[in-house]
Amino acid sequence: MEVGPMSDWILDLCSGLGGASEAFTNNPHWKVIRIENNPELAHIPHTRLLDVEHWLDWLPGLISEMGSRPTVIWASPPCLEFSMAYAAPGPKAARDGRLDWKPNMSIVEACWEIIEFSHPRYFVVENVQGASPWFLPEFGRWKQHIGSFFLWGNFPQINLPSGWTHEKREGDTWSDDPLRANKRALIPLELSEAFLDAVSMQTTLADFI
Repeated sequence: MEVGPMSDWILDLCSGLGGASEAFTNNPHWKVIRIENNPELAHIPHTRLLDVEHWLDWLPGLISEMGSRPTVIWASPPCLEFSMAYAAPGPKAARDGRLDWKPNMSIVEACWEIIEFSHPRYFVVENVQGASPWFLPEFGRWKQHIGSFFLWGNFPQINLPSGWTHEKREGDTWSDDPLRANKRALIPLELSEAFLDAVSMQTTLADFI
């Protein structure tokens, strides 16, 4: 891939099926790099099978390859640790009386380290509402809530049509589907397009400041 140093690009962390960056793939102004560690998702375009927690092994080289630091970072760390669903680890620990239980924050912390290292113009960390108390030290309070998606970070207001809704159960499949969690967590194209519109407008305006 040949990319000029002035190209804008999005780094999509824990990219899954690639929904968050899908709108960017169809825009000639943007380049997309998706980072995912599940080999079953290697066929998703622009995906590189890499470990977010070992980011020092690949991120400096990726920035050199792309010719610049990422303009935008979107991160969707797995939500199971923060889910309030009955079978999730947190509620189960509470029922078992394990009051000292804490979620595994290693992937979230790695995403934060990547953001700090990269200094993108904008970044989004997406997760469920149950992540709020655990994300607070690094990301502060969530900035925007769209349907079942809670968004933390530094990014322009994302505008969707009035009344637009989405629930993660809309993407649900059978329990024996190995990609069930990815399908439930898929960012809808409408949200990706609205996010692209928001950052593209602000990126263009920044050229004149």
